[in-house]
Amino acid sequence: MTTTSYASHFETKTRTSGEKFVTLADSRPGWLHEAVRTAHQGTLPNDWIYAECEAAALAFDDGQLDDEDDVHMYVDGRIDIYTKDLYQWAADFCLTDTWAEAEVEARDMGLPEETEKRIACIQYAAIRHIAETMREACMEARDEACEEAS
Repeated sequence: MTTTSYASHFETKTRTSGEKFVTLADSRPGWLHEAVRTAHQGTLPNDWIYAECEAAALAFDDGQLDDEDDVHMYVDGRIDIYTKDLYQWAADFCLTDTWAEAEVEARDMGLPEETEKRIACIQYAAIRHIAETMREACMEARDEACEEAS
């Protein structure tokens, strides 16, 4: 198995307000830029999605996203556990394509009645989409690199 460092193509910058955010480095490969765009699902560039993309790339680099079971365990650990954070996430995303796509997927999984659990289920679907998008892109890049090295 080849060691990867796809997360190294992300960097943390600071806005003039002092707020930190994650973005892709200028030297990033084109496939990674496209994967991050796909992860956004039509939503305008978003700090939370960029941070989730970086986290997924780091998890892939660390071997935590080797198969579907790994993806579920990884995503389950990324859901906000504090009610305020979960509701803030819902407020930030409720009018985005990311929310709309995740809500449809969460409905297919069977949304619970309790509001907090419904939001957590939607957030789970959103994070899963991002993690799977990044995992697939990183796997393809890793496989291509291995083929070129052969």
